[in-house]
Amino acid sequence: MSEDFLLRPLDTPPAYAAVVDRVRRAVALGVLLPGDRLPAERALAEGLQVSRVTVREALRVLQGEGLLITKRGSSGTVVSPAVSQLAGVDGDRDYNQRLRDVFEVRLAVETAAAQHAAARVQPVDIDALDACQVALESSRDVHAFRRADSEFHLAVARMSGNAMLRQVVEDLRAAVFSRLDRHDFAVIYESSIRGHAAVIRAIRDRDPVAAAAAMAEHIEEARGEVMAVLTEDR
Repeated sequence: MSEDFLLRPLDTPPAYAAVVDRVRRAVALGVLLPGDRLPAERALAEGLQVSRVTVREALRVLQGEGLLITKRGSSGTVVSPAVSQLAGVDGDRDYNQRLRDVFEVRLAVETAAAQHAAARVQPVDIDALDACQVALESSRDVHAFRRADSEFHLAVARMSGNAMLRQVVEDLRAAVFSRLDRHDFAVIYESSIRGHAAVIRAIRDRDPVAAAAAMAEHIEEARGEVMAVLTEDR
């Protein structure tokens, strides 16, 4: 048994595939929004510590998928304005079930992250959360909303001080949220503002129990609203 595990062939993807995955994840998380320009090829290669040939191959793949487009002149390579309508972004027929699974795991993981964040919070962390809240309240389209929403949840995960929690929260958001861009973000706009504010208050008060409870209530409310919208779309 031990040899079966140890000697199982490695699945090592080419370097360009890792770059493709990083860009896809940035779009899924709202780090890159439709119309955003990517850094120059040289900057990408240096930052990702890969060759420019690797970057070039990754960009070709992403352009072939329609995720990126290249404009002549100073615009460079940008995220497609129609990225949320691309079938290739998430064409899973079992999307609704996958979304239910994600919300169940979020309920467990993000409540723990909020609990730890409240116990370990630093003054600079509160400033970051307040900035996320301002960005959320001022968002005027679904893409700006998702960026602000992601920044908040990833900030709480980061504040937890647990690298594994932080990675799982990122993975969960990247797994499903691109398709939600096709729906009216107003559905969860007001509830997200209320939910985030409650979590921030509890973290500011250094109350781990209240922070976990506020995060659980926020995720439960968001799940109900999102699933109701998807059900209506059938």
